[in-house]
Amino acid sequence: MPRVLLLALCLLLSACSPPPPEPLRVAINPWPGFEYLYLAEQLKLFEAQGVQVKILQFGSAHDSSRAYELGQVDGYCTTPGGALLSREQSARQPQIVHVTDYSSGGDLIVAKAPISHVSQLVGKRVGVEPGSLNSYVLARALRSLDLSIKQLTLVNLGQTEMLEALQGGVIDAAVSYPPFSVPMLKQPHYQEIFTTRSIPGEILDVIAFDAAVLATRKSEVQAMLRALEAAHEYASAHPDEANRVMAARENLPAEEFANILRNDVQVLRAADQAFYLGANGLLMQALQSTQEVLLANDELQQPTDLTALLAP
Repeated sequence: MPRVLLLALCLLLSACSPPPPEPLRVAINPWPGFEYLYLAEQLKLFEAQGVQVKILQFGSAHDSSRAYELGQVDGYCTTPGGALLSREQSARQPQIVHVTDYSSGGDLIVAKAPISHVSQLVGKRVGVEPGSLNSYVLARALRSLDLSIKQLTLVNLGQTEMLEALQGGVIDAAVSYPPFSVPMLKQPHYQEIFTTRSIPGEILDVIAFDAAVLATRKSEVQAMLRALEAAHEYASAHPDEANRVMAARENLPAEEFANILRNDVQVLRAADQAFYLGANGLLMQALQSTQEVLLANDELQQPTDLTALLAP
């Protein structure tokens, strides 16, 4: 075959072949339980499962949620409360596909001396991050004392702003979580006055994708979750190396990151999902309690059908 005809045939075949699929875009923000997705990316485990995934890193839960709500990503790491807020505040329809972990001390309230007890927050200014479960943690801390979040002054701040706001007297206390809470607690006269150790298993973190994405790319999302499980398997076999990689993204020493995973965050794996997903699972209980608190705090305007947030 003449070279000209051969070249023309190659060009024709190239033009007829479908373009490669766009990668799944997933937003994450700093939180130890989310870092296994980053680990999977660094180890090229997505490619090993035959799926293209792009992990987009944001500085806060609020920024990650906004990226999802604006259609800049296909899915995001969030909380039940974050998914509820995104559903009400945007045209997108988040559906939860995986529960990454639950907080067992990681979410906490940090206060400046002389505040040493939750009851002393009445009338004080408390920093909370919009689009996160900060207000839920605060409400749960107050509930046991028959106090209301409306007896406090909430100041909306990003987690990166909390420490400076504390030091500058803008706020008296902050609801925070690792890695942002780590430098706070190293400051003199700052102390934790409530942590999720008091409500273990109640604060969940999840991965959610838009319903339209799941309708057309379900197999790719499933492949992504298989890669996530492979990252957990790698971390179990090589904990020091895995913690080094994940800690570096959070600007923490590897041992400090490992200590957080041991004591403050209970990571959940594929085998754990059956206890959480489904109409009667623990995730539905978390969605119900979170919706009640967000409605009481006027953060949500009306209740929604919670089953719509569960991926089919």
